[in-house]
Amino acid sequence: MRATISAIAAFVLLTQAGVPGQGGQYRTLNDRFPGPAFTSRAEWDARAAYLREHVLASAGLLPLPERTPLSPVIFDELTREGYVVSKVYFESLPGFFVTGNLYRPVGEGPFPAVLSAHGHWTYGRLENSPLVSGPGRAITLARQGFVVFTYDMIGYNDSRQLTHTFGGPREHLWGLSLAGLQLWNSIRSLDFLESLPYVKRDAMGITGESGGGTQTFMLAAADARVAAAVPVNMISLHMQGGCLCENPPGLRLDTTNVEIAATIAPRPLLMVSATGDWTAETLELEYPAVRALYALAGAPDRVSAVRFTAEHNYNKDSREAMYGWMARWLKGAPSSGRVPEASFSPDALPALLVFHGRPLPGRAVTADALTSSWIESAKGQLAAAPLAVRAAALRHALGFGAATTSRPPAAPRTRRPSVLVAGDMPDVEAALRKSGYAVRPVAFTPFDQAAADKVRHFETYNRTAASQRVADIVAALGAEPGAILVASGDAALAGVLASAIEPPRLAILDVQAFDTSRDDGFLAHLYIPGLRRAGDVQTASEIARGRLVIHNAGPQFAASGARVQRARLTPAEIVGIVRQSAGVRGR
Repeated sequence: MRATISAIAAFVLLTQAGVPGQGGQYRTLNDRFPGPAFTSRAEWDARAAYLREHVLASAGLLPLPERTPLSPVIFDELTREGYVVSKVYFESLPGFFVTGNLYRPVGEGPFPAVLSAHGHWTYGRLENSPLVSGPGRAITLARQGFVVFTYDMIGYNDSRQLTHTFGGPREHLWGLSLAGLQLWNSIRSLDFLESLPYVKRDAMGITGESGGGTQTFMLAAADARVAAAVPVNMISLHMQGGCLCENPPGLRLDTTNVEIAATIAPRPLLMVSATGDWTAETLELEYPAVRALYALAGAPDRVSAVRFTAEHNYNKDSREAMYGWMARWLKGAPSSGRVPEASFSPDALPALLVFHGRPLPGRAVTADALTSSWIESAKGQLAAAPLAVRAAALRHALGFGAATTSRPPAAPRTRRPSVLVAGDMPDVEAALRKSGYAVRPVAFTPFDQAAADKVRHFETYNRTAASQRVADIVAALGAEPGAILVASGDAALAGVLASAIEPPRLAILDVQAFDTSRDDGFLAHLYIPGLRRAGDVQTASEIARGRLVIHNAGPQFAASGARVQRARLTPAEIVGIVRQSAGVRGR
């Protein structure tokens, strides 16, 4: 238990301070990170549980969206030598379609199944060359007795409703991102496979290369139904994924692909790497780090790694290693290492494209309609979700680990408590000092917008300016047990959120008529990805364990867990509330 608590405490301190990248003050996807270091199973179990939840939260999937009807359509079935291939589309969200091809063995089954995710190739799931063949691995697996669903990344092939650059700040506020939608598509793809009568529900795996490799370990981390995983040419300590679809906001504030992939333990994981890309050091660096965590989980024999002399790929050598792994863990076959691949001849593209020569279904939604429906659904979930779920989502959005249960510490009655001041309030500071209180300004970390703008996928690896203000206030409160917080403006908004992480004895917060009902205010003053999805200041006020007094609040400011008043408190009134809370007679 002590080791677990230490691990959580270390994580909280790490996320408060931030972890600058090697090239400057901010982390980047190309920094070289150390491998994770844990010494006990309890320590790792606590961290792994947090990370599995964090994957979902960063993808906007905490709580999970409603599993609306898939309404799958399977059509244009073609019988080939040893397998059958069909076109498929279904709805992961109402009016939003997942598209691909279903390959299955000849026979009734039930068969194990493999979800096949593709990388950023020109032809996506239909790429067929000596370097990579999506149809080739699906055909071969089907001939070997697996049902295979190979599906499109958003914006590729038949997935036409959104581009592969979907999303922006407003969407991110509500937990909606390209990466999150792709993870949801993968979760719903498992739902689709489960719905097929000839699929064994307890024997479903996933494989994919490059960006599909990211999707492989992300899905396996987030969804326990994945029984075996083979990410190809992706898991690295010095390149975390260069595409928007691999970088949900907030995911890697303090973690790496290596640590995320290790959360799959004890389920089987094969790491396939190549000499010609960022996985060139897998056998020396990444695999030993992952295997050490598998050993802590009691499953060192369930992770393995291979490396081939090749450029970035999913070539025949890599596929044959995958076939052997899937056969071993999904079919109970002997551990033979590799299963040879017979020659294959994929069908022409028109025979495999789902919407070739046909329009999208009439109920297909546009990007704007999808965003609107997502936000409305999220609002409905906020109204119904238990506070514990919303609180967990908020902590993830703010970049902090597991919650504590302690009450805010009280300052000794023999002295006045310290007052932490954040924001421009010279008249209030003067009144507090005149009344004998020790006033300490909160030291805010400078935010370099120009430097941040140069970091690709900045929000995946770093705090936003507003998120950093929250972390700075949390750090200041942690350093002054029993302190009172007085703040104004953007610092006051950050103070509401910080109070949910490190409760002050009392917080008096001038929010300057902020309107919590409109996204534009959050975008301008409190931009933190996932914040609206988690219930923003409303959730924070409900879980804050100190007393919150919010003043100068607009008519649309909602924080039911706090005392909210529309008028602005005068300096004398603020001093009076501080005196009352402190229980010490002032001057």
